[in-house]
Amino acid sequence: MDIKRLRSLLDPYNPWWMPGSKWEEDLPDYRRPVVADVLADLRDLPQVVSITGPRRVGKSTAVKQVIHHLLKSVHIDPQRILYFSFDDPEVFASSEAQRAIFDLLVAHHSAKARTSYFFLDEIQRLPKWELFIKKYYDLKHPIRFVVSGSASSPIFRSSQESLLGRIKDRHLLPFSFREYCQYQLRGGPEFAQAVESERGLKAALLDGDGMRALQCANRLQEKLRPFEAAVDDALNRYCCEGGFPEVWNLPDPVRKIEYLMEQQVRKVLYEDLMALTQYRKPENVLRFFVYLLARPGAEINTTTVAKEAGVERRVVEENLPRLEMTDLIMRIRKFSHQPLRVRQGSIKCYPVDMALRNAVLKTWTPPDSKTMGLYAENLVMRELVSWPEKIEVSYFREKNREIDFIVTHGGNRHLPIEVKHKVKAEHLLALKRFLDRYRLNLGVVITRHEPAAFHERVLQLPFNCLLLAS
Repeated sequence: MDIKRLRSLLDPYNPWWMPGSKWEEDLPDYRRPVVADVLADLRDLPQVVSITGPRRVGKSTAVKQVIHHLLKSVHIDPQRILYFSFDDPEVFASSEAQRAIFDLLVAHHSAKARTSYFFLDEIQRLPKWELFIKKYYDLKHPIRFVVSGSASSPIFRSSQESLLGRIKDRHLLPFSFREYCQYQLRGGPEFAQAVESERGLKAALLDGDGMRALQCANRLQEKLRPFEAAVDDALNRYCCEGGFPEVWNLPDPVRKIEYLMEQQVRKVLYEDLMALTQYRKPENVLRFFVYLLARPGAEINTTTVAKEAGVERRVVEENLPRLEMTDLIMRIRKFSHQPLRVRQGSIKCYPVDMALRNAVLKTWTPPDSKTMGLYAENLVMRELVSWPEKIEVSYFREKNREIDFIVTHGGNRHLPIEVKHKVKAEHLLALKRFLDRYRLNLGVVITRHEPAAFHERVLQLPFNCLLLAS
């Protein structure tokens, strides 16, 4: 393939090369935080940047928004920005053509006097792609690589390991509740300003400063007061349709369920995991997955799961880490004062997005007061795993005492968090005993409607405060 043919292949992917193109008009006005993160990485770090995540969560859109910012705000020459997807039908079936294109792209752009930016989508389609990237990174070619691919591909995950020290990964999960509200209420700037203006809550929680956290929560609640009805409505919708943006505009629950089952469940279980290992009965993995979805946040162990789900223990032990790797579930272990010690035994699992549970179990209705506790705990878990300060999220259980989450962070410090629709004395007792045992200054109980309050080292925090605080 010569340069002329290569250019004809690339032109449709790079409309900014054509003067007067209005390609950016198709971009959504809302930017997920990963866009700013990638731009900061390109500005401050020398490494390759990767954007991973489940299917259809907006990775390609985020890449295009990064490109738009480089063109319009950093004023990079359009000819120095290249985008290509390796699932292009012309090269998809030929690994030789993919390798030839990669080398030709690098050779052509390395001749330029200034740094070029390569955005390579579905990079896992290129066999041994990590070796190509490593080669040109180590040779210090004037190219910044941004690669993206589905984290549901175990092949992609294993390839990243050979680039340790050379790659910075940005993992993109489905929209969080905060992002969902910001997207749905983006018609006016007031909601975004209210959320962004109060940034001290999480820092106060991690510092163990209950009074400062209470003050931050009260200020945030006051700023959110005009949006209470809109946020409650968004919560009911989010609990049904989750954080996959393409689901939101589908016309009815049947279409939404079909979409999630096809794009997020069957393709992962029957395609991505099949690429890792051959199953004689892949339906057993689905049966195991359904079992987990029906029991979000319940303490389980592999022996009990295998028996109750009707599958071999081997299926459970082999596929539990794979379901976590492919972003179908989040798993936490029982708390240990030594957080990095390998632990066996009971665990808790949560779907990475409750819409997956709704689709598989065909429960597409807003949660009632009884099931809202399950959804609330799952949403809090989804928020906590995104905290970059954490070392680990675990749960505490000892005799008849249980705490939903223990966030272990810098210096082996712990923040215990209990999620309850209505607070009772025994919930506070478990928190206080944990605080005494580990000499901590702050425990948190998350409630649905009760106001913020702080008493005897326990902060009562409204649900929306934790989920909406920046």
